[in-house]
Amino acid sequence: MELTSQLRVVHAPDGSRKMEVGPIASPIHTNDDPPTNNSYNAELLKSTDGGKTWESLFFDEGNFYFNDIDCFDETHCVAVGEGFAHDGSGAPGARVYTIKDGKTVTLSHMENATGAESLMAAKMISQTEHWAGGTSKTGGLLAPAFLLHSTDAGSSYKNENNGIMGQMITDVDFLSPTHAYATTVNALQISSLLEYSTKAPPAPPPPAPPTPGQPHYEKPPCQQGEAKASVQGTSGSLCAPPCDASGSCPTDKPKDVTATPQCILKDQSGNQYCALTCAKDDECDAAGGSKCSIVQPGKGVCTYSGSSNFMMTPLPATSIVV
Repeated sequence: MELTSQLRVVHAPDGSRKMEVGPIASPIHTNDDPPTNNSYNAELLKSTDGGKTWESLFFDEGNFYFNDIDCFDETHCVAVGEGFAHDGSGAPGARVYTIKDGKTVTLSHMENATGAESLMAAKMISQTEHWAGGTSKTGGLLAPAFLLHSTDAGSSYKNENNGIMGQMITDVDFLSPTHAYATTVNALQISSLLEYSTKAPPAPPPPAPPTPGQPHYEKPPCQQGEAKASVQGTSGSLCAPPCDASGSCPTDKPKDVTATPQCILKDQSGNQYCALTCAKDDECDAAGGSKCSIVQPGKGVCTYSGSSNFMMTPLPATSIVV
């Protein structure tokens, strides 16, 4: 008898629910023959007596595995999973499954444009509204994040990731239907906390004039009005003045620098910032130890050594003001 690990929902006699992951003998599914596949097994099991007995609602052998499940009530749940088919079998990609009657598990959505998609987090807001979080490419430095949102019980989905790239959403929780927080990790194993809100983020302060004798984009420590930040997907840090309302940036820069100031970065609240964009190291402040760190194909930003806890992400190429 082969033991595998399954994700299951426990319905206790007092009405409470919880999720458990643990070893279950794989022949609990109803197939006549026990599975011989050594790849992925995905199974959803339901208990209504606190875990004493289990009913298998869904079983798939060799294609994918589940990562998370969440239920709004006794009958409405959403589960997410992924499969990469490293052994050449099965179907790669990420999946969203929904349950609307407490027993029937339905594939509502699949992302498999490249086969490297992943969905790690599921959250239900109501019987008809739920979210699924992950990434369009596991380990991709510039891969768009997934924050899939359905308001029609899984009939359609919209990716509300706000242009976030290089981050895999690993968990998400909601304070209200319009306010949430999510944890992420990137290819460098750096974790971040994201905030989702339907309210517009506060406007950034206007760019401050440079300190006399000191230009913008200088080597940290940064002057007043600039933010010291690290940029997702790079090492090092920079001094970033905020973009003005039109997306323009201060044009003064360190001596002998040929890199171009552009409104290319944003923080987790959506505020936009300027940086020196470059294609090679000698466009940056070589005398100060700056180098060109690539953030998009063919484009980088000048960074200095050192790091910052304030993380910024590159704006999508279509949003950059030239």
